[in-house]
Amino acid sequence: MLPRVTPIVETADWAASKTKSINVRLTGYVTQIDVAVDLSVTAATSTATTTTDDPYKAMSALKFTASNAHDWISFTDGRQAYWLSYIKSQGNATVGSLPSAGSSGTVTLQFSVHPGNYFGKTDDLTRVIPLAGKTNVQFQVTWGAASAIGTGYTITDASLSIVVHRMILKEGESEADAFAPAKYMLVPRYIPVTYSIDGTYSNYTFIKNIPTGAYIRDVFLMVVDSSDVRSNSDVTKIQVSDNKGNTPVKWDSWTKLVNFIRSRFYLPSAPAGIGLLQFRDIEGKDYGLDMTAASEGDWKLEMSTGASGGKIYCIYEGADMVNINPTVVG
Repeated sequence: MLPRVTPIVETADWAASKTKSINVRLTGYVTQIDVAVDLSVTAATSTATTTTDDPYKAMSALKFTASNAHDWISFTDGRQAYWLSYIKSQGNATVGSLPSAGSSGTVTLQFSVHPGNYFGKTDDLTRVIPLAGKTNVQFQVTWGAASAIGTGYTITDASLSIVVHRMILKEGESEADAFAPAKYMLVPRYIPVTYSIDGTYSNYTFIKNIPTGAYIRDVFLMVVDSSDVRSNSDVTKIQVSDNKGNTPVKWDSWTKLVNFIRSRFYLPSAPAGIGLLQFRDIEGKDYGLDMTAASEGDWKLEMSTGASGGKIYCIYEGADMVNINPTVVG
């Protein structure tokens, strides 16, 4: 296979609370998408204290999709895309600072979406998005309100652009050659789920079913409190259980999990409220949990909570197993 790096000329420009799309008219197998966002921001003479997260609130959703496919990539909050990229890039997702009170400026955001196992390895074939036969392939952003990034700040303009990394078959090569010795490819399917914390629960009694219908490799979690600020105290414990009462993954302290993620992924810091559970740790399989034929409740997240009113934003990183096409190209 041959690598290709393609900046898409079309951009998704600002329109408050509207969805804008970038058409992706390419062939091959997408392995990574680099995203860059420029926000033009005006700050009032009086502004609220800001956080790293605030500029990413400009995006209320992100999606890579096609008319005849599952959504390959889907985020329901721009912060999810940033923090998942932050974990997998060892802290190298970037965000600029908002302008000081009474001034204006451009804030640049950059992150990458890499569905495979080896972040930054742009020829990584462990999970790919095959574009052959797909129609209306688009990268979409749903912009937030003009005031989404915080009190006293107004977005006056914005633009999102992407660079697509992909692999293409050489003349005389087939998928069977390219993906050998595997008989299939894993095609990513991000499944976003938001859980509202409706009370305080002890002894892992806040229970949510892991989605079915795909191979689920891991789940990214972003916990926020009732003020929509990332928190280490709204979820206090978390475990994974099956329908037989087994708990192969158990964290008796959310903070321990946060710190473990820092060490496991070589992060420069341990961001509050950010966790990742890898299901391949349970069965030793690259694809994680086989939920393709599972029943609802076969596997569950079980949590203890320390406060009510917050939310848990989850991205289940799933995949569909697709048979290899033996047809030779050329």
